Amino acid sequence: MALEYLSNKQPIKAIIYTDSFSVLQAMIGENNSHKLVQEIKNLHSNLHRRGFKVLFSWIPAHVGIRGNEQADTAAKSAVVYRSEPLPYADIKSALRNWMLNNWQNDWNLEVDNKLHEVKPIVTQWTSSFNRKYEVTLTRLRIGHSRLTHKYLLFGESPPVCSRCNVLLTIRHVLLDCSSFNRIRLKYFQSIHFNLSFLLGEKPHANLFLFLKDIGFFNDI
Repeated sequence: MALEYLSNKQPIKAIIYTDSFSVLQAMIGENNSHKLVQEIKNLHSNLHRRGFKVLFSWIPAHVGIRGNEQADTAAKSAVVYRSEPLPYADIKSALRNWMLNNWQNDWNLEVDNKLHEVKPIVTQWTSSFNRKYEVTLTRLRIGHSRLTHKYLLFGESPPVCSRCNVLLTIRHVLLDCSSFNRIRLKYFQSIHFNLSFLLGEKPHANLFLFLKDIGFFNDI
């Protein structure tokens, strides 16, 4: 581009000849926001501030040549700014992505939330369409169950694991209580895993079998 070429020179007087009348018209307009036009106008302004005297001159090379005049008209239509309303679907998609990004940023800060370990990424839960299954799974995920929190309804002391003598929590039942290690190996082939492994987007297929085997399923 001629303006870029001049920008590497010392301030001089110059004339730039062009046969693109549409571009010259677009540069004159105040409201044209086309990226290319704005780049040309910015380059010209920068050169002017540095002391350059740059003029533009139109060479009517296309006059009388039908194909060239049609090409010039098409070029003009591409650079003229048109204010057209955005489709509703595009606006909805942009807003949804914006809200999800903000939600995810806020959720990333909730590192002490029980559910964060299970679901660190904000997405829609898949459903089994089985109410009993979903209710039990939800209670396990948020860490609130009859087994661990019914004491609040009766003004009692928090329950303690009868085997380990520590506070009874969903995490303790699923991961920490060493009394259930043999049963964990039976259903999960390991005793070293996290809550996301059992309760994540795709809950472990043997989760409920494990709870039934240790006698806690109906207390969740």
